[in-house]
Amino acid sequence: MNWAALQDRPGFPKTEPFPIKSLYVHIPFCAGRCSYCDFFSISAQDRPQFFSSEHELAYVEAVLEQARLWTEALKAGPFATIYIGGGTPSVLRERVLERLVKGLEPYATNGCEWTIEANPESVDRRLLDVLSESKVTRISLGVQTLSHEVWSVLRRVGSVEDSKRAIELVREYPFELSADLLLGIPLPQGRAETVEDILLESLAYLAERMPHISLYDLTLEEGTALQRQVACGALIIPSADEMAEARGAANALLAEHGFRRYEVSNYARPGHECRHNEAYWNMEPYLGLGSGAVSTIQYPDTDRPSLLGAMIRITGEKDIEQYVAAPAELPTPVEYIDRKTGLFEFLMMGFRTARGVDTRRIASLFGIDVAQVIPNSLARWSQEIIRSEHSIALRPRSFDILNRFLVECLEELD
Repeated sequence: MNWAALQDRPGFPKTEPFPIKSLYVHIPFCAGRCSYCDFFSISAQDRPQFFSSEHELAYVEAVLEQARLWTEALKAGPFATIYIGGGTPSVLRERVLERLVKGLEPYATNGCEWTIEANPESVDRRLLDVLSESKVTRISLGVQTLSHEVWSVLRRVGSVEDSKRAIELVREYPFELSADLLLGIPLPQGRAETVEDILLESLAYLAERMPHISLYDLTLEEGTALQRQVACGALIIPSADEMAEARGAANALLAEHGFRRYEVSNYARPGHECRHNEAYWNMEPYLGLGSGAVSTIQYPDTDRPSLLGAMIRITGEKDIEQYVAAPAELPTPVEYIDRKTGLFEFLMMGFRTARGVDTRRIASLFGIDVAQVIPNSLARWSQEIIRSEHSIALRPRSFDILNRFLVECLEELD
């Protein structure tokens, strides 16, 4: 690692960064590659040589070595939230996963919200027994759909039945439970069910069984198998009207079950919101460990006004062998987030949430009053804005206009 060289760069803040209280760990291993996925990961189908016990353990030991050195260099932790994502962390062998969570436990605060992602087909009682003896508190299941018609389109490992079995099994343990679903999955022309029917079939089952659900609009990423099927006409993307009707029906069903839409894509019963994701949306600094993981580090006010709100973003090398060989090395280039870009990121993330933008935090970091920076955007959308003493937010009913609103904010910042 070469933190000293980074800090010697012209214009780089010389002060210590703000305390880092959130940790993300990336496990880039999957049993199979889903048709829509653009995340950095490798699959057992394509690169089986990485899926031996020795390779998995070597990767985990590299993560723990990086944790030791980077937390010391950045004075990061102990962490109030830890999130192990991927990839599919639950594909690791039980003893390897146990080594990872036990190795990270010294970095967790008492009361740490600790989430691990899992795909349903990889969940069994042995895995849950290992996790129940650790400090892990929360499991996020990548369900995506419970429709048989859609399952084959996504090319997911496992089945609808595997997903339901995993949900019922996890409910026997004292974990917080969340599930991810996808809205807007392309389907063959002449499909039997509507987009709304497909979505509500999944939601009706999940809403009775867990307190947190993430409902993401599917983005067709260039180069994925799903994007190629759409490009050649084999699958049809749902229309904007179909999407809006399905989202409206989902909002109504979840509200009936006591869920609140606390972020554009996230719903929870009161008290079950994901604290780790809230740290992202509030633009709090976080440390990322693992191949391809991202860290965002923030610095306090300095004597130079141009550096108010200074941030750096570090993206780990997306090469597992290189990472395992030198896990603590500082990858290059390190992205410097200038003041204007940083401010827009704060607005973009804050307005995604029902809580909204924290005006006090922006004032302390950037030395500005948000209302004076984007007055025209706030005035134009005044009927959709909620103001309180320390926040400005979009009404949750207005999340659908978020992109238009943010474009106007960006134009006004220019």
